[in-house]
Amino acid sequence: MLTALSHGIDVIEFLARERKPVSLGAVAAAIGMSKAGIHRILATLCARGLVVRGEGGIYGLGYKAWEIGCAVPGVELVPRAVPVMQRMADVVGDGAILGAIDNGFDVVYLHVIESRQAVRVYIDVGSRLPAHVSSTGLACLAWLSPERLQAVLPPTLPAWAPETITDHDVLLRELARIRQRGYAQTLGTFRSDVGGVAAPIFGADGRVVAALCVSSPRYRIDAAWNKRVPRAVMAAAKEISAHAQPVRHFQAARPAPDEAPAPRPRKARAKALA
Repeated sequence: MLTALSHGIDVIEFLARERKPVSLGAVAAAIGMSKAGIHRILATLCARGLVVRGEGGIYGLGYKAWEIGCAVPGVELVPRAVPVMQRMADVVGDGAILGAIDNGFDVVYLHVIESRQAVRVYIDVGSRLPAHVSSTGLACLAWLSPERLQAVLPPTLPAWAPETITDHDVLLRELARIRQRGYAQTLGTFRSDVGGVAAPIFGADGRVVAALCVSSPRYRIDAAWNKRVPRAVMAAAKEISAHAQPVRHFQAARPAPDEAPAPRPRKARAKALA
């Protein structure tokens, strides 16, 4: 039964990554199961509304999956943040990104105001990145309690780009600098041609619940950008925090060694769009 449940979750995650309807054969190939076995799982998921079957035998996520996602603690922050994000994006002339750290070491992107620039950084809503490679993640990590930070830090910090922090001591020193200046700033830590600034958003209880970010192609990040954007980001994050309502915090315990491994993350995509 637990194996079937795990395969069902694998199917849901695969459909979420694909973001378009796919065939039964494609699902079976991705999960590594027979078509007959996947068909049974899909039939169950369709019956529960988590998956829908379209014409021609293709499958995609159903509105029940969206309904469940909307119940995740922290998502209620989005409607309150969107107007502030839009005003900030208009002021800085670039996009705005809202992200929150999950119960592990990943940042999940909750909402994006796309930049109107011809060349811009693009992030999928619902995608995720390791927290140490993005300014959004670093801003969240910097205001975690020491106990929580130690609990979520992985044994190794993989390098995603030439400037990614891969040493734990270096990361801890950078988090201290972030707390001192009030915002996180990265350049070349996720991609060599991308940089960003992020500031923390706090809940009514004073705990960090998310971070607000502006990310730009590296060639646009100059002295004027560095003077204008961090101030705007911090002001907007402070405004969102000022109207904070109680957020339903939920911190899961670290899995025991004999528990199932964590699901494969859906990585964020950032690319320059012309």
